[in-house]
Amino acid sequence: MMNSRVCLAVSLFLLLGSEAVVARGNTYRTDLFPTPEVLKPNVQFWINIYAKYSERQVVVHDSEDLGIVYEVINLDDLFQGLHIGSRLKWKKIENIRKQYRTILLRLSQRKDLKLENLRGKERQVAALFGDKLSRKRLRRAANRIRTQTGLKERFRQGLQRSGRYLNKMREIFEREGLPLELLVLPHVESSFNYRAYSKFGAAGIWQFTRSTGRYYMKINYEIDERRDPLLATEAAARHLKRNYQRLGSWPLAITAYNHGLNGMLRARRRYGRDLGIIVKYYKSRSFGFASRNFYAEFLAALHVTRNYKRYFGEVQFDRPLEFHTFKTPHYINIKALTDALGVTVEEFAELNPALRSPVLQGKRRIPKGVTLRIPKRPGLDVATLYASIPATEKHSRQVRQKWHRVRPGEYLSTIARRYGVRLSELMAINNIRNPHRIYVGQNLQIPAERPTRVARARKKRVTETAPQLAEATDLKPNNDRTVLDVPKPVRTVETDRPQTPPEERTPEVVALDVLPARPHATPGSVRPPSRKLAPRNQRSFESKRGSVEDEMTLALPDYYVELTRDMDVRIVKVPYAEFASEPMRELAFPQNGQVVVEPDETIGHFADWLDVPARRVRAINGLKYGQPIRVGQPLWLTFERVTPEEFHRRRVEYHQGIEEDFYRNFSVEGERTYKIQRGDNIWVICKRKFELPYWLVQKHNPGKDLLQLVAGDEIILPIVEARFPEASLEDD
Repeated sequence: MMNSRVCLAVSLFLLLGSEAVVARGNTYRTDLFPTPEVLKPNVQFWINIYAKYSERQVVVHDSEDLGIVYEVINLDDLFQGLHIGSRLKWKKIENIRKQYRTILLRLSQRKDLKLENLRGKERQVAALFGDKLSRKRLRRAANRIRTQTGLKERFRQGLQRSGRYLNKMREIFEREGLPLELLVLPHVESSFNYRAYSKFGAAGIWQFTRSTGRYYMKINYEIDERRDPLLATEAAARHLKRNYQRLGSWPLAITAYNHGLNGMLRARRRYGRDLGIIVKYYKSRSFGFASRNFYAEFLAALHVTRNYKRYFGEVQFDRPLEFHTFKTPHYINIKALTDALGVTVEEFAELNPALRSPVLQGKRRIPKGVTLRIPKRPGLDVATLYASIPATEKHSRQVRQKWHRVRPGEYLSTIARRYGVRLSELMAINNIRNPHRIYVGQNLQIPAERPTRVARARKKRVTETAPQLAEATDLKPNNDRTVLDVPKPVRTVETDRPQTPPEERTPEVVALDVLPARPHATPGSVRPPSRKLAPRNQRSFESKRGSVEDEMTLALPDYYVELTRDMDVRIVKVPYAEFASEPMRELAFPQNGQVVVEPDETIGHFADWLDVPARRVRAINGLKYGQPIRVGQPLWLTFERVTPEEFHRRRVEYHQGIEEDFYRNFSVEGERTYKIQRGDNIWVICKRKFELPYWLVQKHNPGKDLLQLVAGDEIILPIVEARFPEASLEDD
């Protein structure tokens, strides 16, 4: 009888477990999570954003007093139900925001502000300020107009997704002795979307940045544990616990999760532990809208999750995760492992989101000692299946990129052939735009060998005519295109196709599309092939014999074509998506034991790359504990544990990971010119005005010192759009 009751209880828990975790009563501990009086309008604002306004509605409001809402724009009404691009949408909304700014400035210039003497929208706007209406307040409000998209659909999706993780997340927080109310924070940060990624590089459901995440998790070129909801939850529990131990208050500890512990310690020293007073009076360039509202958003999310049926009705929560775990005893290619387990790479990646693209694509091996999750199946014996994998697939070390120091008389093409890599890959990984501009002593990073490269050794070298090349690329001669006049009828091509008899070869002119030139276009970073020709003064070759550049790359649909100085043509059948990212910015190799600090680098990063304690790096640079390093600052290094080449490899992979993650989630749709205004600096421009990472702006302004900008200077700013809007978390 007792056993049947236990089984029934377990069944009910599995059936209702997610709902029980989400809604453990409609109340919470107000002694731990009080609502300061000054934050009540903010809490109600965010309740409306999460549970009332849809993603087709945009709220125009005051950024400091969230009780002042000028208008709720309905995008279906504004665009007659059409789904338009985000750039056009925000251009229209920006015009509406400017209209309200004009009204506020016009009101601030009136001597008579009595409501009975105002008409239309002026009266409507003035009435929002109540008894606090004044010309001074109106002038300030004109510069505080903000827009916020509704998140009702996203919040509901977050509730559904939370069912996969909440039971295990609850176990983690109970083990750490933390209030379970804190488990609503992923609703604020990411709507429980583990693919969520911000422009500034915060990742996963807890939105850890790399600099914070590295204290608690493994983050490298193969593994990023921030993306794993359960591993990141363990890190979040330790981080929140540390914040609370230092600050002594959950409102302050939660705000520190967004603003940073040191920032909240400074605020507490100045204004005490009352978060309401801090939000009202604390002024800091970094204590902006997101930090001031983070605790209010937490309280709003806590209210909505506890009362979700009132706002959303019945919600179908995702089933909790079920899996086996297995710790890898070797370095192993993902395809060898998934084939042995009888699962697809996609299924495997879904359960192991910490594995980065280089591992999923087979460029790197799954690291040794990683605990993996295997889809749960009855009778599955993971250890036995792993033992069946051939020993040749199990390795004692990771695939590592090699380095080559350029010697006199070497060309980039000869170096590529020596290591059996594509010229395009060699140029892209070293950010080389002109293959002729390499110099003696330059250290070149050699791309890692692909698993499929072994098969290329069996390819035949055959002679092929120009007509065959045209046929292979589905292009026919066309007088409207730029023409490459081939001086000899025979070229050497690597191919798997049968050899063509010499008597069938005939000389012919081949027409090839030319990739439109642009300053930052390089092999390995081409746009989708275009039928438009580059302007005449930008074409990369002419049709005269001898005027063809020694090495160049042309882009063709579904192919990558290389043309070298000896007129060899190689057609590489590679999906375009593999080359969809921009070339990485160049990082200088250490010179005389010194490097210059780049964006997103800290003392801790340099210590990791050098395999020494952080205090060692500080000591050799005369830095005090807690003293930050600045972008552009020279930094001395010590190579007592690693070689300069190994240090450089680790540093390059760190930045390469940042850029790959960014371009996987965002695309650069264009550029705009921005004139520097008084009070501007590059940090204000990047973080507050345009929400762009510094390294990206630096990349679009080669040769310009962004740290020494003065009023009147002009810089180029990229126009960035999310590839997956549901995963982008930037405020509107």
